[in-house]
Amino acid sequence: MTKNKIFIGTDTVSGIAPQLFEAVSKAAELKTPPYGNDVFTKECKKVVKNIFEKNDLEIIPMFSGTAANSLALSSFLRSYGCVICHSDAHINKDEGGAPEFFSGGGKLITISNSLGRIKAQDLLNKIDEIKFKGKSSPVISGVSITQLAENGTLYTRGEIEAISKICKRNNLYLHMDGARFSNAIVSQELISPAEATWKVGVDCLSLGATKNGAMAAELIIFFNKTLAREARHLIKQTGHVISKTRFVSAQLNAWFKDGLWLELAKIANKNALYLSHKLSEFNDFKILYPTQGNEVFVKMSNLSYNNIIKLNIIPNLWNKVDKDNLVVRFVTSFETTASQIDEIIYRLKTYF
Repeated sequence: MTKNKIFIGTDTVSGIAPQLFEAVSKAAELKTPPYGNDVFTKECKKVVKNIFEKNDLEIIPMFSGTAANSLALSSFLRSYGCVICHSDAHINKDEGGAPEFFSGGGKLITISNSLGRIKAQDLLNKIDEIKFKGKSSPVISGVSITQLAENGTLYTRGEIEAISKICKRNNLYLHMDGARFSNAIVSQELISPAEATWKVGVDCLSLGATKNGAMAAELIIFFNKTLAREARHLIKQTGHVISKTRFVSAQLNAWFKDGLWLELAKIANKNALYLSHKLSEFNDFKILYPTQGNEVFVKMSNLSYNNIIKLNIIPNLWNKVDKDNLVVRFVTSFETTASQIDEIIYRLKTYF
């Protein structure tokens, strides 16, 4: 039996980037007004405006990704309305009903396909289906997409633009869950954060830093300032006003500084590709999707999975294919190293 466990199923197992840890320490030394009126949050807003090339945006720093997604959605989702998303979306499967709770009963209506991403034609069909039913159907408030998608694949700029055009024609808002947005950006060379969001019609972005170097730091970016005003009416009611906002903003400022957020994501993405390549050499494993970020999804037998666990390799058990086969997720982070992956492969070779 090998000694140490290698946790390779989620990037949230990672620690804190030293630059962000130092930023929190420095923020603790300075007394400044609370509730987002501090110098760190004001600086964060300037930094975000510069990175996203837009002066008329608003931000709300958050501690929790669930709260960031749910508050962003509730800025336009009403109790009588609905948001369309993919059936595998985090807001649908993994938020514990928080979007519905934050919005006072708003509904999530899903689109299912094997791609893991909403396609423009699927969205048109779903809108037609809902509208056809008439007055008893919920009012469609908007659409939410996840970048990277839950299966680790990438929405291209063209795909988002096509979805956005449909939203605009139907007076719908477009939200992006960007828990791994930084990983998506670095996998698309020559595309800026602005070109990946508001320039293709995204109204608000839930940007996650916690999976990529932060202790606990999320950010809602409202490219549509009307939605920011709505969100600020809800933030206290939902229990997510942060009195010491400076500790979140300080992390974000350090994360953005000198492109650190992208450099950390590049490390994770590079090692995911390396891991994917090495895992594909085993006949027992089938890589299910292109590795376009920092996630690798592998189909394997129950027996193979049990043997992996015995080797103290701990991936994420994703879903069940049938009684004999499973889908397992491997996730790299900014802390993952090539030598760690080599150790995983070395252990696997003792069984496979």
